[in-house]
Parts: sequence; structure tokens; C-alpha cells
Amino acid sequence: MQATKTCGFVKISLLFFLLCSIPLVMMAQGEGTEKIYPIEQIQQGFSKKYVYKRQVIDSPLALQIPLLESKDPEVSLEFYRFKSQRKLMNWISSAGLGLSLYSLIKPGKVTDGFYLSTIGTAALVNIYVGSISMRHLNRALVRYNKLAHSSPQLSIEFTPNERSGSSLALQWKYNF
Repeated sequence: MQATKTCGFVKISLLFFLLCSIPLVMMAQGEGTEKIYPIEQIQQGFSKKYVYKRQVIDSPLALQIPLLESKDPEVSLEFYRFKSQRKLMNWISSAGLGLSLYSLIKPGKVTDGFYLSTIGTAALVNIYVGSISMRHLNRALVRYNKLAHSSPQLSIEFTPNERSGSSLALQWKYNF
């Protein structure tokens, strides 16, 4: 009697497990074609802002999620280059800040020529690396926007013409 109750419990447990796992299998992540939306750049003075899904984004690092959702290796590579060069800029800036703090704490230890040449070199390297990193970001955005606009599009076009009458056209744009 005890064995049949245990066997029945196992069967009910197994049935419950199977019924609960069917929705998980059906909702599993697979290769889908999610719609990607274009990213627009807005120049405001010396700063650039980005518009994605009608939201204004101040930092280009915040574009990581939409750019990587495209699942394009070229976009990912260019964005990761941009990101690593931004980290390099932070390290160079922190080294300059460390030298400035050291010269404030111990004023006689750092000569003026060494201080100015080090800070000036750090600033020039940051400007150079910053311009290169923005070039990588722009390449990633151009490629991403190209992918966003290359999705298949179906449209209906109505063209009125006085001589031959109106025409109605069904257009299907697909990039092969």
C-alpha cells in the first residue's frame, strides 16, 4: 500500500514538472528577428546627444545595449574599441590627477617643467585617443543605422497623374 502511494506521488510530481516545463520550452530564447530602431545624433554646441526610441541619451556609453542588441560583429567590435579607448582616457586622466595631487602634497619634489610637460602630454594624448574613440563610435553607429534601415519594408504608394490616371503601387523593399 505504501509503495503504490509513493509511486502515485512520483507520477503526479513528474506530471506536474512536465506541465510546468512546457511553457518554459516554448518561451525559450531563440534566433529571432527583433526590430532594431535607428539612433540619431544631435550636435548641441560641443556635445553630442543621441536619440533612441524618442529618448535623449547624453552619454555614448549608454548606447551599449541597443548597439549590442543588433548582434552584428562589426558593430560590437567598433563599440568595444570605443569603450576600451574611453577606459584608457580615464587612466591617463587619473595619472595626471595623481601627479597634481602629489605636487600639491609635496610642493618641492616636482619641478615646474616636469609637471607642465607631463600634464600637457596627458592632455594631448587624451585629445588624440578621444578623437580616435569617437571615430570608432561613429563607425558603429553608421553600421547599426544601416542595419536598422535595411529591414524589409512593405508600402503602398498612390500616385495621381492627370494624363494617364492615378496609379496604386505595392512596394516591397528587401536587401539581399
